[in-house]
Amino acid sequence: MRAFLGSLAFLFSIIAASGAEADTSRLFDGVWESCESSTGEQICEYYVLKQKEGRICGLWHYWSSRHSYDGRLIADAEGLSGRVNYTCGTPGSETRTPCSAKAVPFAASEWTKTDKPILICDKRLYELSGGERSCADIGKSPGLPKLSSFSQPKLSQEDRDWMIGCLNDPAYPPPALRK
Repeated sequence: MRAFLGSLAFLFSIIAASGAEADTSRLFDGVWESCESSTGEQICEYYVLKQKEGRICGLWHYWSSRHSYDGRLIADAEGLSGRVNYTCGTPGSETRTPCSAKAVPFAASEWTKTDKPILICDKRLYELSGGERSCADIGKSPGLPKLSSFSQPKLSQEDRDWMIGCLNDPAYPPPALRK
């Protein structure tokens, strides 16, 4: 009986170890959100990110008492570093290209090419700018913590379809946008 229990414990440890390795390929997966007050105004932003191997597909939202912006992004990831390559969203935000009303099929005209580094440091998501290249460069920026539950509205069917297509279609983004 002891030998059986020992074998069973060993088997569970192997399964747990392989599950832990699988999680390292989805470090960006999740909801990252932060709200701050600045000059009497509340400013909030969040990302809903899904990761499959080196590909990140996500939705972003930024709002303050004066503005509200939404959009989508496509990024590459390696470990705790990522690079946003394509974005679309509410014009006037960080993009000039509105997202297509129909998420699938994908259209090159829907995207703005960008080059924006992102990084996970101390379980927070950071958008890097200027000379920032590592966790040591971030300074006092609070970043966006990863949430265990999502308090924002549920994703629309269109957004869910887009994320599935983005993560699973090897021909995406459209060839006209690739390097």
